[in-house]
Amino acid sequence: MGVYFYIDGFNFYYRTFKNSLRMNPFPPHYKWLDLLALSQRLAPGQSIDWIGYFTAYVKPNPSDPDQALRQRADIEALRTLARKEIVLGKFQSVVKRGVPHDSPGGKPISIDTFEEKGSDVNIAARLVWDAARGVFSEAYVISNDSDLTEAIRIATQEAGRVVHVLSPDISVNAAFRRVATSAAPLDTKLFKRCLFPETLTNAAGVPITRPTRWAPDR
Repeated sequence: MGVYFYIDGFNFYYRTFKNSLRMNPFPPHYKWLDLLALSQRLAPGQSIDWIGYFTAYVKPNPSDPDQALRQRADIEALRTLARKEIVLGKFQSVVKRGVPHDSPGGKPISIDTFEEKGSDVNIAARLVWDAARGVFSEAYVISNDSDLTEAIRIATQEAGRVVHVLSPDISVNAAFRRVATSAAPLDTKLFKRCLFPETLTNAAGVPITRPTRWAPDR
């Protein structure tokens, strides 16, 4: 019985790479991240029995036509890893209403946009089920989404399991500190040692190449 990782794909991506609060943004090539290598460094000397990557395929974006292709390349690279599972939610259209940032005194407007749906529910359900079955010695949840608080509480306090939370944000949601075995910011310094090679090959012999926009600066 080894370690299980539950990775909240969108929360991880946006809190790590699209976070305006970070003083020093990460270089684009850090997005080409080998999650098995990262998991092994986060839990050194332990057996990584399962990595669940919870995400959804994005919709085509006219302002960034290659966005969906980059994401698919990343997911296909992750599929080459041992002991992993890609758990898909949905990316669906929603209407949000609010005041534009550039017009703080203006009237609220409606905006058509997209949101990822299902990953938090999927993570919560899998974590509780796995804790109830006792399939892991320790679990790591990589997310800072407080919607996971109750699932983590059940896993630790009701099922008696060890669950660590690693926040991809610059801080940790206070709710996690009350329910998790431990809660701390993710050690992002490990990223540079956990990158995929520029090109790798899947089980069918098809090459998967790092997206051009994620190439390191020369």
